[in-house]
Amino acid sequence: MQHPALRGELMVRRGWGMSSDGRLVAVVFVHGLASSPEVWRPFERLIAGDPELGFVAPLPFRYASPRLWFNPLRRIPSFDDIAGSLKVFLEVEAGDYDALVLVSHSQGGLVVQRYLARMLNEGRGRELRRVRLAVLFACPNSGSELLLTLRRGLLRRHPQERELRPLNMAVAEAQRTVLNRVVHAQQVAADTCPIPVRVYAGEEDGVVTSVSARSVFPQADVLPGDHFTIVRPDSTAHRSFSTLRRDLLDARHDATRRGSPAHENGRGDDPGQERQARIQHNTVTGGGLLYTVQDGAMHIHPAPSPGAAEDGGESGRFR
Repeated sequence: MQHPALRGELMVRRGWGMSSDGRLVAVVFVHGLASSPEVWRPFERLIAGDPELGFVAPLPFRYASPRLWFNPLRRIPSFDDIAGSLKVFLEVEAGDYDALVLVSHSQGGLVVQRYLARMLNEGRGRELRRVRLAVLFACPNSGSELLLTLRRGLLRRHPQERELRPLNMAVAEAQRTVLNRVVHAQQVAADTCPIPVRVYAGEEDGVVTSVSARSVFPQADVLPGDHFTIVRPDSTAHRSFSTLRRDLLDARHDATRRGSPAHENGRGDDPGQERQARIQHNTVTGGGLLYTVQDGAMHIHPAPSPGAAEDGGESGRFR
């Protein structure tokens, strides 16, 4: 096994800054709705026991996300509030690290996307260069319809729950920014920064369907488990851990190619290739949005009704 000091020297030469605690990259964990950083304990234990991941420093990010709130002197933070808090967390708690990996579960993935979109909209894309990878587990990219009617009644004033509903425009706009100016970005600039984004759906997830979790992200796969067990690996053989382990090692090695146009492009396909259009329908309201990706840009349009795609007309080619 390579001596830790020698490994650290080689890692620094490769562009990974070492923090004051001797670690080389901060993995920032972002939990979901009505959850807490404790959800990441299984990952943290397995990372700590893996000598090949000795360069990793887990940094769980906490934010307020109660199911109900009755204190008149307090309020539940919105996604914009949480994204702003995450920005300060990365500047302060993770400020000593030159390399960051953002790992999220459920609505935490929407928070990560809101943070990235806000940074780019503020012209701070160059500050995102520290972020080498984003991993989204079971993220409701197209919302969750589970118990939607009941949620609307019991949680109608919950600002976080509102953004978990299908076809939320603020969520769609942030996702469009991330796809256009992060996933398909070709250079680091004030309003763009190429960052690999890998999304994973749970094969038994009844809270966030595979269609919603994968959405239109090009690097999207399915892992064993439901909405909760997907982030509860119980051994190194658990595919959620082995997959995240591979992603962290890949991010470390890919850092040396960060400056090349091919790597910053973040994809191996023809930039002018048109991707298949996808429609996300809200089965409760009957409405829908059409997502298309062409020339590296995402476009959102009102979707044709489900019946229109069967009449042989122009909309029939979308599915």
